[in-house]
Formats: sequence, C-alpha cells, structure tokens
Amino acid sequence: MLPQVSLNDYDGLNGFGASSMNDVNELTKALSAGYQTSGQTGGSSLRVESLESSLKVVTFTNKHIKLWKKIPKSAAYSTVEEFNVLSSYGSTGFGFTREGEIPQSQDSTYTRQTALVKFIGTTRSVTHPATLVNPAHGDVIALENQNGILWLLERTEDALFHGNSSLAFDGESEQFDGLDSLISSGNVIDLEGQPLQEADIEEAANQVIESFGYPTDMYLGTRAMSDLVKTFYPRERINLPAPADGQVGLAVNSMATQAGNIDFNPNVFIKQAKSPPSAATSVNAPATPAAITSSNGTANTANWAKQLGSPSGNTEFSYAVTACNRFGESAPVIIGSHEVITPTHVTDGAEVTLSIQNAAAIGANPPEYYIVYRSNALASGASALTAVGSFSEILRVRCTSQAAGGTVTATDNNLNLPFTETAYLGELTPSVLTFRQLAPLMRMDLAVLAPAYRWMILMYGTPILFAPAKWTRLINVGRIS
Repeated sequence: MLPQVSLNDYDGLNGFGASSMNDVNELTKALSAGYQTSGQTGGSSLRVESLESSLKVVTFTNKHIKLWKKIPKSAAYSTVEEFNVLSSYGSTGFGFTREGEIPQSQDSTYTRQTALVKFIGTTRSVTHPATLVNPAHGDVIALENQNGILWLLERTEDALFHGNSSLAFDGESEQFDGLDSLISSGNVIDLEGQPLQEADIEEAANQVIESFGYPTDMYLGTRAMSDLVKTFYPRERINLPAPADGQVGLAVNSMATQAGNIDFNPNVFIKQAKSPPSAATSVNAPATPAAITSSNGTANTANWAKQLGSPSGNTEFSYAVTACNRFGESAPVIIGSHEVITPTHVTDGAEVTLSIQNAAAIGANPPEYYIVYRSNALASGASALTAVGSFSEILRVRCTSQAAGGTVTATDNNLNLPFTETAYLGELTPSVLTFRQLAPLMRMDLAVLAPAYRWMILMYGTPILFAPAKWTRLINVGRIS
C-alpha cells in the first residue's frame, strides 16, 4: 500500500495552507481596494474613482418636445397683439337677380381680436468655485444653461395644450391660453372613456373640414397612440416568405382621411389627467384648502350615463382639491364623505356642487384657482380613499374668494372623466395657428453680488389660434383594458 500524505506531515511548518490563526489575521491586514464609497480607509482610500464621463439623462430630452418645434413662429411687436379676422364674405342670400336689376349689397364681416403676450422664464446659478474644479461632464455653466432651456421648453409645451388665462382671481392670469382654451367649444368629440379608433379620427377630420379647414396634424398621448396601433394588429399581414430578420409589428406615422393626410405626433406631455401631488410643489404654493363638501345641484347638466350606463343601485365618488397659484400647487384635501349618485340622479342629469373652503390662514401667497380631482366610480358604502393615485383631475375653477375660510363653488357635470386623455387635431399652418414672439428664447445675465454666476432664461410670447373652428379636441380618450 502506497504511503499517504496528510497535513500531519507539515506539522510545525508555516506553509500557506496551514498557517496559525495569528498568521491569518496578519494576512487580513494587507491592503485591499474594497467597495467603500464613503469613509474610505486602508487600500480603499487609494482607489481612484471611476465616474462615467457622459451624463445619463433619465428625464425628457429635446426630442420629446413636439408641438413647440412644429408650431409656426412669428414676430410680435407689442405686449398686446391685435389681429383682424374675416368671418363672413356677406350675409346669407341667394344672389340671383332679375334682368337689369341691381344685385343686393353685401358687406364682409371683420372682427378685431387681441392676444396678450405672456412671460416665462427660469433663473439658474453656478458658484464660482464650481467653475474652477475639473467637471465630470463638461462646462458646468453650459450644462446648467442647457438644463434651464429644456425646463422652460417643457413648461411651454405643456402650456400650449393646457394653458388657461382665465384662471386668475383678479382678471388676467400669468399663463397664456393653450389649445384646450383656444379651440372652439363646439369642436369636441367625446369618446366617453373608449380608446381611440380610426373612425374617431375620421369624424374629427370631417369636423375640421366642415369649418373650411384642412387638418394636417394630430397630437395625442403615447398611450393613446399605442392603443390606436393595437387596433390594426388583427388586420396586419406578413408577406411570405418571412423577412430575413424576422421583424414583425406595425408603426403608424400618418393616416389618410377624406380631409387629407394627417401626421401623428405622439407626445409624452399629453398624458391621462394627472393625480394630485402628495405635498406642495413649491414653498410659495398656497395653503391647502381647509375642507371640501358636496351636494346634488339643482341644474340638470350632468351626463352620468356615459360613465355609469343605467345603474340599478347607488354609485359613489370621492373628491380631492388642491389650491394653485403661479408658484405651484398645494397638497390636496380629500372630501370627508363620498358623494352618492343614485339612478334618479343619472336619469335627471343632476350635477354635483362642490363647496371648497379656504384655509384658515391664507398666508403671503393666496390661491388663484383650484384643481378638482375625482375618483373612479365606487361601490355603495366603499371605504374612504386616502392615496393620491386614486384621484384624477376633472376640472379647474377660478378662485372667487381669497378670504381666510372663504368658500368657492365648483360644479361637476361629468364632462371630463377621470383617468382619461385628450387628443388634438387640426390645421397646423401659419394662417391658422402661430406662436407670436415678442422675444425669442434668450439668456440674460444677472449682476454678480456673490461668488456665483446667475442668469435668467426668458421667452415672451403667446399662441394665437386665428380660426378656433379649424381645430378640434377628442376628450375622454380611454385605454384598451
């Protein structure tokens, strides 16, 4: 039998595999790189940090700005821009005359209208020492300047759709009117919570052409666009043999209608109606309203059937309200008890009247308007809702009282459904829609009063929709479940 070698044969030796505990402890004292990112000691303090040189952008970028890039721009020469509109070539009549008779006199109809230039901007600051260090991502001032431009363009893009100059306590708001306010109130197609279909776009295009427009563009949310594309899947065909790369799927960029070709512009800033913030969005935002109560109004203007159908029992809704001004939005106040909609209310179209009570202490920045949020339909006797994600914006109402504890009334007639989107279709030409600029996007340096560089990024202008009937809105766009 051959002799076997074991650890006993190395007894008393200091080989690497048979060291004493003291020897092992000594080995652990060797310098190692480690993984510490703070409080480094030993070898980790000698480790050079490896930071990616390119900045990773996880928010929106320039390519997400769609309407601002495409809207025609024109120069403004005053803070009040006036323009004339030709609305009629003459009164209605047949125009035929008898032999030798003088035709009836006709006068064209002109209307002088105005648009007020609004001002939007942001202030940026970089300390002097920050300009002296070796930056990881290039010139710090240039980087912050770029960030400020994108922030301002995102605010402009959102306001081009949702801006409303009437939301001010004392008259004219700081914001300009967007398409929601500029488009003729009669040019609305209500999808009643259903996803967007080809037929809806055809109907919207026909609505525009009946107003003597030629629709060219449609702006809609990316989710609504995705759902529209899904409706084509059952009709999609793949030519055989299959493509070499095996690619399937469908990309829809435009649509041919009886009114002409319409380009689709899916926009990440057109989303389903937003939920309230969990906390105030600015230190200068108004105080949260004290309370909100509801009751069934006397007017029969509501259309609950489009959401509830013909219910056999009671349905409940919960509401939340935030106070807003030019600085930001307050935290929400949630209604104490749900509003009950009975089958009789659905049949009669009874609206809901909301009473919003101001905070006991208004503070230095009073509210200018309120945003009302509503939940989806709840079963009778449902528990109270507390999560902000359970609510979605349905309307905005101007503040009529800034007194502490004052009351403001809002009316919910179920025109806008919660958790739905809006799409916009119309003629995007300079004769129909333009953005009138008193000053283009510019930078203005501020005085140096400390070891820091401060500057403003500014733009003065306002959108003008010369022909409000040549655009239309598709409201309450739902999702494919």
